[in-house]
Amino acid sequence: FRRPDPDPQLDELVVLEDGTVDPRLVVLHEPHCYQAEQYRAFRTNLRAMNPGDAPRTLMFTSSDPDEGKSTTVANVALSLAEFEDVRVCLLDLDLRAPRVHELFGLARGPGLSDILLDRQHPRRALQQGGAPNLSVITAGRPTDKPNEVLGSEYVQELIAFLKRDYNYIIVDTPPCSLFADASQLSTVMDGVILVVALHDTLRHQADEALASLDAAGANVVGTFVTGAHTASNDE
Repeated sequence: FRRPDPDPQLDELVVLEDGTVDPRLVVLHEPHCYQAEQYRAFRTNLRAMNPGDAPRTLMFTSSDPDEGKSTTVANVALSLAEFEDVRVCLLDLDLRAPRVHELFGLARGPGLSDILLDRQHPRRALQQGGAPNLSVITAGRPTDKPNEVLGSEYVQELIAFLKRDYNYIIVDTPPCSLFADASQLSTVMDGVILVVALHDTLRHQADEALASLDAAGANVVGTFVTGAHTASNDE
């Protein structure tokens, strides 16, 4: 993707309206709650592995649906964007069951599929994600060939383009035990995070997910466990 000549329209972000953000984005709604602090602790670990906040792509996946993956991705991105000197882009590559646009109350498109299928410039798909330093690229219009879209060489071009402007590109992908998308994408990511539901994910499911990622050559840098709570917090 080549940078075009200056065009005011390319620098405009879609403004997020108050009240449309999903309440599960606790970093925004309940910044001092237990869950929000857990996301910040995880953020601290990520930054410790990345001295100087060099441009990095971090992909999040899970073994199965409903393990809190998309909510985790969104909150981690928000927590990273709390730093004034850190620019974050949240990219929804889950073309099968995209959730990022719903969580932030954004339009589904133009988004990733529009960029890759129609060769639209990425800047036209950027939307504001509820924090000054957070941009979002949603999944875009539905497609019946997600494998072909995600397997395109343009995905690597898009990632390289985003790395010019952002310290972190946080990526949401489908569950790796159900679809090959995550394993396929993991090879072009700097790191992979496996989201595990404390009370729902079985040990063998997590092991199988890690095995599939390892077979693909993914750089699994950690896990994020959802569903933990304190005695005073039942969420």
